[in-house]
Amino acid sequence: MSAMRAFVAVPLEEEVVRAVARLSGELRRKLSDLGYAAKWVPPGNLHVTVRFLGLVEEPQLPAVTETLGPIAGRHASFLATLRGLGCFPDPRRPAVLWVGLDEGAAQLERLAADVNQALDALGFPQEDRPFHPHVTIARIRRGAPPPDLSGPVAEHAAVPLGSTVVREVVLFRSTLRPKGPVYDAIWRGPLHPGGRGAG
Repeated sequence: MSAMRAFVAVPLEEEVVRAVARLSGELRRKLSDLGYAAKWVPPGNLHVTVRFLGLVEEPQLPAVTETLGPIAGRHASFLATLRGLGCFPDPRRPAVLWVGLDEGAAQLERLAADVNQALDALGFPQEDRPFHPHVTIARIRRGAPPPDLSGPVAEHAAVPLGSTVVREVVLFRSTLRPKGPVYDAIWRGPLHPGGRGAG
């Protein structure tokens, strides 16, 4: 019986991926010049995580997809706008560098709440912090002292990165490789068509 690392996410349209990749490249050069090291997410891996499941046994997959399908169908497709830069836990002690969501964040939060409630009921480990819609672009390598990214974050706090239509939720398998994780979509659940921006 094999297990896989899996997560539920919302994919991004190509135009937005290119915009985020351009910002990542610019920040990568800036941080490198400042002597900071980070692990940057390649463009093909950019997404909004809705729920990380951890290790999932193959026999569990049907229950997951049968639960997610009706949830996706109850939510209308919507337009999500990416804007601004931020850090977890904060710019003075950054661990994760991310791009935020502006328009569409409330719809994504409602979708995530339904997904999380359903997956909690299936027995998956509960998230230890509230859902915050974002696109991870880099993980800062631990160092002493930690880098202070207040300047770059403030400079890009409101930078617009375009819009993407959220049409589906996707269950991804994450395979860890020496050069970084590889994500494969193993199930797609379409949202209800006809939402704003879905034409």
